[in-house]
Amino acid sequence: MANSKDMIGAVANGDLNKANDIFNDVMAAKQTDAWDAARMDVARTTFDDVTPEVTDEPVDTGITGDPEEVPEEETEE
Repeated sequence: MANSKDMIGAVANGDLNKANDIFNDVMAAKQTDAWDAARMDVARTTFDDVTPEVTDEPVDTGITGDPEEVPEEETEE
């Protein structure tokens, strides 16, 4: 793979097309590396902060199951 030294050499020799190609290759490699690092960071941190909420205390819902608490539905005839 070409590096910045090769790009500078191409510019010094007046071969700007080759320098441009080298530049694009170097930038594409840097972009790929950055995307890979970002993917790894997201994969690593996605579930790190998720802590399931667990309580040992019962929650009072107000429901006792007593049939008197349930209102009778009106039926239309």
